[in-house]
Amino acid sequence: MDARIRIWNALHDGEISAISEDGDTLTMFVNIPYLRRRLKPLGDSFVLTLTGVTRAEWRDSDGRTSPLREELEIGSPEILKTGSESMPITVETTMGQVILEFQAIRFALDTGQAVGYETIETVCDEYWTEWEAKAKQPRGGASA
Repeated sequence: MDARIRIWNALHDGEISAISEDGDTLTMFVNIPYLRRRLKPLGDSFVLTLTGVTRAEWRDSDGRTSPLREELEIGSPEILKTGSESMPITVETTMGQVILEFQAIRFALDTGQAVGYETIETVCDEYWTEWEAKAKQPRGGASA
């Protein structure tokens, strides 16, 4: 599976906080501090720039679709996952589904520096490995 699709699972729990559309380019800020703070300089979001966009829709729980920008005017959905393997992709969120079809994607930090998908994937893997290790540690408590 390519990075255009895998990124949505790597950014699990990230909040889509802002988007901007300019022709066939969609720029999206994904606020995910627990991953972003692992990269310098300090920040709290990743910026995804999708190019060659032919579809950017929102689908609510009743199956109605609307432009993605309209939904983001009333809320900031959190990314849950995608099960998609090809375009168009469906991204499950806490508020409905984001339907996207595009040609390419670039990644940057919210401070402007470009970042590769592999770097995002690495910090994601490191975070979840550490989280699992902490979850397996015995909890401290009072002993009798």
